Amino acid sequence: MKHIAERLRTAGGMPRPSFAWACLQDTRAHAHANSGVGMPPSETRSRTLFRAGLCLGLAALVTAAAGNTWGLQAPPASAPASAPAAPATKAAPPPPAPAPVAAPAPAAAKPAATEAADAAPAPVHLTPQPRMCAVSIPKLMLVLVFAAIVFYVCNWTFLDTRFVSTNRTKWGLVVLGGGLAGLTAAVLVPVIYAGLPLGVIFFGGAAVAYAVHRNTLVTPPLQVLTGAHLVRLRRRIFGRTAEERAAADRASGAGRPIIFMGLDDLPIRVETTSPDEQMAMNEVERVLHDAIMRRASTVGYLAKPTKGEVKFRISGETCSGGDVDRPAADHFTDLVKRMANLDPAETRKPQEGRVRAIVATQPFELRIKTAGTVKGEQIAIRIIDVVSSQLRLERIGLSEGAFAALNDALAVHPGLVILSGTQDSGLTTTIHSCLRHFDRYVSNVVVFEPHTDIEVENVQHILINQEDGPVATAEVRSRMRMEPDVVAFDSLALPEIAGLLAEASKEHTVVVGIRAADAVQAIARLAALLGSSQALADRLQAVTNQRLVRLLCPDCKEAYRPNPDFLRKANLGAAKVDILYRPPTRTPGGEGASAVCPRCNNERYAGRTGLFEVMPIDAVAREMIGRGASAADVRAYIRKGGMRNLQEEGLQMVIEGRTSIEEVLRAIKQAT
Repeated sequence: MKHIAERLRTAGGMPRPSFAWACLQDTRAHAHANSGVGMPPSETRSRTLFRAGLCLGLAALVTAAAGNTWGLQAPPASAPASAPAAPATKAAPPPPAPAPVAAPAPAAAKPAATEAADAAPAPVHLTPQPRMCAVSIPKLMLVLVFAAIVFYVCNWTFLDTRFVSTNRTKWGLVVLGGGLAGLTAAVLVPVIYAGLPLGVIFFGGAAVAYAVHRNTLVTPPLQVLTGAHLVRLRRRIFGRTAEERAAADRASGAGRPIIFMGLDDLPIRVETTSPDEQMAMNEVERVLHDAIMRRASTVGYLAKPTKGEVKFRISGETCSGGDVDRPAADHFTDLVKRMANLDPAETRKPQEGRVRAIVATQPFELRIKTAGTVKGEQIAIRIIDVVSSQLRLERIGLSEGAFAALNDALAVHPGLVILSGTQDSGLTTTIHSCLRHFDRYVSNVVVFEPHTDIEVENVQHILINQEDGPVATAEVRSRMRMEPDVVAFDSLALPEIAGLLAEASKEHTVVVGIRAADAVQAIARLAALLGSSQALADRLQAVTNQRLVRLLCPDCKEAYRPNPDFLRKANLGAAKVDILYRPPTRTPGGEGASAVCPRCNNERYAGRTGLFEVMPIDAVAREMIGRGASAADVRAYIRKGGMRNLQEEGLQMVIEGRTSIEEVLRAIKQAT
């Protein structure tokens, strides 16, 4: 074998030890490059050793395959006289010099056999030399391809065991052992067409065993070596057929204005069995697409004997969404239930479900509730804009001064901040925006809510029913023992829970939401729940009150010159206001039809924002609240520091052209 190695080196081939060492070095470099992807050092070392051992084993087996393919061939027993003789192992002694003789006389002819024997050269003892035989390239390529497949599958198994959280050592050794056994059979069996299938059986058995095991740990879309997986591989390699492309377009909603998705982010495909059901499905898509495009927050559907009635709630106002005629109305509720994975046969008991929708690449979440009535089945669909609902404190409508005051109050730890507002004033959205203001990846943040429509990332949402007084109080007390850094409570109404939150404000940051018409009333209501103003004033940092106002459509709002008397009454005489804005008046279009605004669809308003008054509480205000000063005295003192109330904040928005005076007055007069 030394001669073979020497022959390979002199011929320019790579020495076997250098090939194995190159594989090991490459493996170490690859493991080092991937060692920073959240893997502990022990896993990195295991990964490096695994790949190094695998590469060394494959290098040895490939070398053995090359050894089986190459061989030795000795020279033939006799060689032509003209061929150069190889060096002998031992030199023969020179023959003695012949004695001179006279010219021989012609002799008789020798036999032919004797002449042939005399002409044959004397035998020479030679050392066998290695000679390269022809290499079977197809056989070698088969072994190399099989070795590459083994390496890929073993490496994938090692990574996949971490993904599915199974025993990495056990299954890594099983698949690696199967691969080495398969390569050994493919290399050592003399007949390649018998050894290679045997190796495939060994390795395939180990790989299939792991695939069966890991498929029990994952959902069907992540399973491997299944019918669906093989179809996906075939489509990836060869592409889709025309029928499959058409079916995929139908399932994914290509060409449709709205696409419905399940909670697993896969398209929902509702099978229709009749033309009436297909007509009803078209009506479902039309109604929900129209509601989303018109920025409706809720869609109501009531099935009546002759038709289906649709109502939209847009910016707090209820308007018609059109009717659904029969026979589509007969299947409308059933199709909505099937999309939300509800029971279509149950028409009396309430049911709840969720569906996701995509309109113009924008994701929405649909919360579906059904209930039976004496007139027919009713459906309420809450539409949540996934992107717009994740508002931060800077985008909820706070003015510059109000934002600075609230930001300073939230930065105090420990402390108490009271957020107040009327019904449907966006109080929950403001609480969530305040929670996003904290570092939720460092601090332990907990929020208690009567229901959860929107979840804040890395915040513990705890559903609590204050009607179960003792149970709700015990739940809050148990959570306080876990030492949260930030505690928020939406719509506080129980005195016992108010006492727990006031006590927690001495060590934690507490954000409390309460229903009130203004900031001073919020202080009075929380003091009544606590039974003492002193317990409230100890850690109080700020109190806010809010409303929701509709924003004028920027495309169709109208400018006008305000009445000077109105400006004087509104204390805007010194502001030099020349132009204000109001909703547009309808102007006739072509042939007497009314012109339709493409942005607001003649709703005159487009979107809503918050209207806030923020009351910062300093040491003097805390002292006044603690000794029970009147609400008017507290408000007067704080307004001396520059606080603006709801009316003044609303008029500032009117001056900026964002909303109308009528809308501000409507929002301020809203009852609690």
